[in-house]
Amino acid sequence: MASELHARLLASGEIVQEIGAGTDGVRDRLERIMSSYEEMDRLFMAAGGLGSLLNLYEQVRRELERVSFEELDRMTAEIKTVIEALLKMDYELRKVHNLKLAFEARPAGAASLG
Repeated sequence: MASELHARLLASGEIVQEIGAGTDGVRDRLERIMSSYEEMDRLFMAAGGLGSLLNLYEQVRRELERVSFEELDRMTAEIKTVIEALLKMDYELRKVHNLKLAFEARPAGAASLG
């Protein structure tokens, strides 16, 4: 894909060169652009190249549109409520645990004195 585009752009660069003066600069710029594009395409080769990566981006974007911010906010609020309830339960169980330790730490005779 990139090499086909490169060939077409080079051909158009050759046409531009025939048109008039200053085209060497245009052709040099075109070469640099194509070289940079091909390098970028190589960087994304693990994902199938730049075109494949852009297709994945579009697919992710479409899938994310299925979920509204309101739904995400609602779910986040519910999770926070559950976490707060669990933290409260944990706190209360720790208090019971500490009370149990305090009562078991008393000497045996101290309980009958009170």
